[in-house]
Amino acid sequence: MVIKHLAITAAAAAATLFAANAFSQELNAPTTKFFFSIPLDASNKKEFTPNFGLQFQGSRPYQAVQVDYQTFRFLPAAIAALEIKYIVAGVVAIGAAAAVAHKDKATSQSFQQQQQAQKDACPSTC
Repeated sequence: MVIKHLAITAAAAAATLFAANAFSQELNAPTTKFFFSIPLDASNKKEFTPNFGLQFQGSRPYQAVQVDYQTFRFLPAAIAALEIKYIVAGVVAIGAAAAVAHKDKATSQSFQQQQQAQKDACPSTC
């Protein structure tokens, strides 16, 4: 009788172990979660700032996106840095265009001078 109970218990345990893997893949449903976290072990005021946001979970483990306050708190500074980058790139491009235009002007003036010198050196029959 004891052997039958042990055999049934072992069979049930084995079935549970095999079934757990099959069920764990089926239960991953897409979810949206709102969260609010308060750090309890913060050492200074900056670390003690609460965090809140949304977490989107897809049907696969790698399909997760978290949008929170701590991440987007630096967004205005990042946008300003991008704007500064484009302003600097624009200034460099304008400077390069001005340098090329100045060089082209000097080249065209010297070319015109050379043509005039050739005309002056050539007899009128040329």
